[in-house]
Amino acid sequence: MIRKMKNLFRNILTVATIATLISGCSLAGLDLQENYDRVPHTVDPKIYKSTWQYLKDRSRGTNSEARIFDRMMEAIEYSEIDTNEYKKPNRTFILLNNGAVTGANFWGTYKINGKVATKWDDYPKEFVKNYLLYLIVEGQHDHFTIPALQTIEGSTLAPKGYWNQLPAGITSTSVFIPNPNSIMTIKVLNSSPSNTSDYPIVLNEVLNVRTSSIQATNGSIHVIGGVLTTTIPE
Repeated sequence: MIRKMKNLFRNILTVATIATLISGCSLAGLDLQENYDRVPHTVDPKIYKSTWQYLKDRSRGTNSEARIFDRMMEAIEYSEIDTNEYKKPNRTFILLNNGAVTGANFWGTYKINGKVATKWDDYPKEFVKNYLLYLIVEGQHDHFTIPALQTIEGSTLAPKGYWNQLPAGITSTSVFIPNPNSIMTIKVLNSSPSNTSDYPIVLNEVLNVRTSSIQATNGSIHVIGGVLTTTIPE
């Protein structure tokens, strides 16, 4: 009799547990099988503004989220690059978030007189300007335009021949290979390297873009959080 009561009690607990799990799935947003044919909705990649306006809006705000391009804007102002380049159409723009500049990234990779830079004006203006020009690619290259399993060799605005060598006093902690035509390779990785990065855009075969395929009114924007050198691996 006692054994039968234990079995009955165990069965009641099992049913209650299943009911709780089903209810929990619904509460957690995991709908039951009957809703499998739900229509998905994709986040709109369009920002309805030019790249230059986007840069300004996200570099001079009053909170950290509105200042993620603060360091890049400092480079633009110091180098005196023509800001109209960020307004011209049919281009791909690589934007540096603050983390891509400081610490071990750009300032730590491109040392000046053997020391880690702490500000843009540690470098010659021409060096900073030509690096910014390297981050602007002719044509619109993103998830919507790059053919599957193809690598694009994009022409940047950096002068041909400039990246044959580094300026005097500047050294790189990574391997430097001359890039006489100032090209940048762009492709969509045919895999998901992590559960937070599905089929990322890869630049120069080494750097995964942090946020990709933002659609400005004058081209595509890719935001990077690490250093992008001008070296194309051989």
